[in-house]
Amino acid sequence: MKKRFIAALACVLILLMSSCNLLPAKDKSLDPDNPITVTVWNYYNGTVKDRFDELVLEFNDTIGTERGIVIEAQSYGDVNELADALFSSANAEIGSLPMPDVFAAYPDNVFRVDQIAELVNLKNYFSQEELGEIRGEFLEEGIFGEDQELKILPIAKSTENLYLNKTFWDGFANASGASLNSLSTWEGLAKTAKLYYEYTGKAFFGVDANANYMLISAMQLGEEMYNYQGDLGILGLSEDTAYKIWTNYYVPYINGYYAKIGRFSSDDAKTGQIAAYTGSTAGASYFPREVADGDKAIPVEVITLPYPFYEGGEPYAVQQGAGMCITKSDNAHEYAAALFLKWFIDTPQNINFAVSTGYLPVKSENLNTDTILSKMDRDSLTNKAVQNSIITTMEMFETYSFYGNKPFQGSYEARSILETNLASRVKVDLKLLKERVENGEDREAVINELSSKEQFFNWYQDFTKEISTALK
Repeated sequence: MKKRFIAALACVLILLMSSCNLLPAKDKSLDPDNPITVTVWNYYNGTVKDRFDELVLEFNDTIGTERGIVIEAQSYGDVNELADALFSSANAEIGSLPMPDVFAAYPDNVFRVDQIAELVNLKNYFSQEELGEIRGEFLEEGIFGEDQELKILPIAKSTENLYLNKTFWDGFANASGASLNSLSTWEGLAKTAKLYYEYTGKAFFGVDANANYMLISAMQLGEEMYNYQGDLGILGLSEDTAYKIWTNYYVPYINGYYAKIGRFSSDDAKTGQIAAYTGSTAGASYFPREVADGDKAIPVEVITLPYPFYEGGEPYAVQQGAGMCITKSDNAHEYAAALFLKWFIDTPQNINFAVSTGYLPVKSENLNTDTILSKMDRDSLTNKAVQNSIITTMEMFETYSFYGNKPFQGSYEARSILETNLASRVKVDLKLLKERVENGEDREAVINELSSKEQFFNWYQDFTKEISTALK
């Protein structure tokens, strides 16, 4: 009995020692006396860059010093500039820099980079328990490929709200009897915009992100934009769903009920050219506190509402925000990069980064109104658009599903088409409408012709052809 006990104990000790050595084996590659440098490329600017750099410094002064890691952050001008730089590096183009150890990217760009420069499967460095702390939809967005590897770690996320100029709305609603409840659906929003146009002669609403509108509309109406076959994506947008999108996007725009004049819809809100728009929660602070009216500036208040969905459809909203990837290199750099990312998404630093930049923390336990508002600084709390957006978004987490489309061959190019195709059609046809009316044609008759079922079908054929070409 005693011999069997000693033998069993010896086996247990051997197992414990072998399992405990898995992590230290990688940890031994780090030496505090000879620190290694981990390069991190991001697209942050302004206050977001400042906050990220502060956290990098905090890591370097604490865990970095203890373990022998120096995080070196480099910011590019915007997400597109970073995407181009990464693609050039992955292809080892002349004049490009070596691939960074860590980089921020959206799934579409990660997918195309991963085809030519291998990325780390983060499941090798994060336990199931650690990954289970992250909200499921956020994590799912970074898993792709035949082996369902985790290539993107979510670090901060956002969705979209409907932002409304309360000052403009109150005057209009008192005169017309319009109800905020009508703004919960795309159909009700279009009808309200028509009524607003008839009362004021101005556009009511603008869509800030066209690709999001297209993708989420399909989900709300019960079909995903693409059908997936391994790493391939095939357009799955039916004619019926496309017609719903056309009716609630093209038709209000061509009638003047909706408008997009500036680069961002918040720009149009600042000049009073629209009263409402759907936009990112990360951009809530850009909602104007005053609106230009000639030489005067009129103070305005804000209402934030959940993202609209179709009558009879499902409440879906987009999830967005670039995650972080680790480039495959050597144990020391991969392990050090993973340590930094683990620290970055942990409480409290992830909450502090998220609330100071208008994003949302990624761990489920931190996605509640009280936690987020308690960490906001005084300046952010005085911005009602930011505060209201957080409250509205937390309510959406109770009833909405959040969607980010899977990356596939050609998805980077396909998203660009979703963003510009229908919007370009509106722009061209508005110019044509203006010319024909100036030449004496009846405005209503021209609008009816441009928005007819025949013209819809012409657009649908052109759109499906352009997408299909990009996906070949």
